[in-house]
Amino acid sequence: MSDVNKILKQVDELLAHNKGYEAEKLLQEGLRQAVAESDDNSLLTLLNELMGYYREISEVEASYRMGEQARALLERMNLQGTIPYANTMLNIANAYRAGGRLEDSMECYRKVMEVYRVQLEPDDMLVASLLNNISLLYQEMGEFDQARESLLKALEIVEKYPNTAFETAVTYANLAATCLELSQDEEAAEACRRSIMIFERENIRDTHYCAALSSMGTYYYKKKNFVAAADNFRKAMDGIRKSLGENEFYQRVCENLKACECAMQDHDDLSAIVELSGLVLCQAYYETYGKNMIHEQFPDFENKIAVGLVGEGSDCFGFDDDLSRDHDWGPGFCMWLSEETFEQIGRELQSAYDQMPREFRGYQRNTSWYGKERMGVMTISSFYQRLLGRTVGGEINWSEASDSALAAAVNGKVFRDDEGIFTAFRSKLKKGYPEPVLYLKIAESVARFSQTGQYNYSRMLERGEKTAAQIMIADCLREAMKLCYYTEGCYPPHDKWLHKGLLELSNCEEIYGILTDLTGRMDSDSIAEQVEKAARWLAHRLYTAGFISDTEPYLDTHTQELLMKSAYAQKENEELVDDIAKIEFEAFDKVRNVEGRASCQNDWPTFSIMRKSQYLTWNRPMLLQYLYDFQREYNLGHNLIEEKYGRMMASTAPEEYAGIAHRFPEISDHKGSIIESIVRMQVDWMEEFAVEYPSLAENARSIHTREDNLYNTSYETYLRGEISTYSDKMLELYGRYVVEYAKKKKNLTADIMLNSVKMYGYGSLEEACLAN
Repeated sequence: MSDVNKILKQVDELLAHNKGYEAEKLLQEGLRQAVAESDDNSLLTLLNELMGYYREISEVEASYRMGEQARALLERMNLQGTIPYANTMLNIANAYRAGGRLEDSMECYRKVMEVYRVQLEPDDMLVASLLNNISLLYQEMGEFDQARESLLKALEIVEKYPNTAFETAVTYANLAATCLELSQDEEAAEACRRSIMIFERENIRDTHYCAALSSMGTYYYKKKNFVAAADNFRKAMDGIRKSLGENEFYQRVCENLKACECAMQDHDDLSAIVELSGLVLCQAYYETYGKNMIHEQFPDFENKIAVGLVGEGSDCFGFDDDLSRDHDWGPGFCMWLSEETFEQIGRELQSAYDQMPREFRGYQRNTSWYGKERMGVMTISSFYQRLLGRTVGGEINWSEASDSALAAAVNGKVFRDDEGIFTAFRSKLKKGYPEPVLYLKIAESVARFSQTGQYNYSRMLERGEKTAAQIMIADCLREAMKLCYYTEGCYPPHDKWLHKGLLELSNCEEIYGILTDLTGRMDSDSIAEQVEKAARWLAHRLYTAGFISDTEPYLDTHTQELLMKSAYAQKENEELVDDIAKIEFEAFDKVRNVEGRASCQNDWPTFSIMRKSQYLTWNRPMLLQYLYDFQREYNLGHNLIEEKYGRMMASTAPEEYAGIAHRFPEISDHKGSIIESIVRMQVDWMEEFAVEYPSLAENARSIHTREDNLYNTSYETYLRGEISTYSDKMLELYGRYVVEYAKKKKNLTADIMLNSVKMYGYGSLEEACLAN
């Protein structure tokens, strides 16, 4: 059954348009076809899809039936102990958990764990997924301590990897719900904040996001902060309604909101709210007075007035405390208008705003001269221009806008924005620095960190310049904290909030403690030791975030890499692919063969197609890393193309290889095992491709290393030689990329070959087959 992937794609499209019945019908038709054709692989895939679909729509018995059929099929296919077996058993366990068969669910989870222990590394992402699912079962069983333990283990795994924002956010959402059950409220709140922040940054608004909002609402309710609780419950309900309808989850949150509203009536005083924040006070002030004022006095413009609290104030960041209340703190809000609307009602709206009660819930706003422009009526363009030095209609001048101004432009909260003009530009800013700018920012910070803390601090002390040394440490601290924000995709706030804000970022508790400890040290040796500890932490964070290639703790050594990647990042993926092919061909041209120059070294068109067809399947981090690695080594006189062909000789000409092996970097046993795992997966894909498209496979290399000889280099040997030249970082990225292909049940060979035939002018693989 060759079109199972096509069916799954159609199913995804139908489900995205809420056409569940049609999706189910299509899956069932595919199931019948797979049975008729005795296509067990497709049958297993479709049973898994149907099992998950029925689980989602609470068709418990149907989900069980699919699971039982899948289980029987696994035995017939003799797949016990394999990853496909474990993944299917995981789906069956989830179905049992959803239907309340908790013991059966646990039995299946244990079988999955047995396979994963043998087949996977302990920190594999599939293990993290399993731990997350088991935690939900523990929750159902009321064993919340074990649920928390599983989630913490899952977090240890997902936070090791880049590009796992979704998995991290889901894990934090699950952890929040568990901690609330254990009355570990502050840990729950921190997990909620992190989960919500990641979901919103990634623009994900699924049921997991709604669950995090609901948990945050529960936290605020327990703290008697009913305004904030109600706000989170409402947002959760809105998201659930849009994605799943008014289901059981929606009804539970609805009941929570009603309890909140009742509690607010019983406590009609914000003094009952624990840990009152300025943002909560301002939103309540708007809901109480502002909303009615706009509705009653400006009904024709109600949907043209954006309202919220955003800007420089500590309350906008959520960092306000008792000391904040002496100036520019208290009831008030911003109203942002287009130029046209401001011309029509700007003055009248400001006058109406000025006439609202100055006191609310016992607080008055004490406005300073510096804060007089932060509240009331303003145009959208003037607000952003005041902060960023630009108008909304133009492009952002990233060199002009400061970190702290950008942070102030995206903080706080928008209470209402029907037109969406203000929010549209705000959303654009929230995406963070453009990639080339971000690399430059990080390059500048790593260089300054090293220059100030790792180099000049000790030199100033040697000269007896203690004051200058302290300045160096202060600058070093600033750059360390800025790097934390940059790697999170956030803008660093004003210096006075840099340290406090670290706790709002992902996994920054350790560096927060290191820097806090550093400021308390007195002797120079101790300070230098803490600086190095911070450097090691930052190097690891930069590495795991994918910005640098190794974890050398003297950070300035990474500056050149960051600058090179900044230059590369100005190009689109297709341009990067073209650059890689060109520099590879230049290196290929310099390869010297014992038997003289090969004809293929003069064939740029074929070389270009073969290389580009592969690289067009790669993701952007891989393209940036490989281009950097290749250019760096080439500049150093190390030709990776020459090394690739040399390594192939280990199989095709072992005696000659013995004489040149010393010229190539040694491959560790660990790296070698990773390479062989990747090779096995890709050889499997090539074998599948050869079965489905034999005429195209005949024109390619022979598949297996066992077929090698002096005049024939197999696909397996070529692949092994190529990825053996990858740096550790590149191999890590490539390995995850291959695993992702496997998870999606896609064939990498087929995608590469499709790119290739299209460059030869064919519309599809089938069309190319007919021409051969």
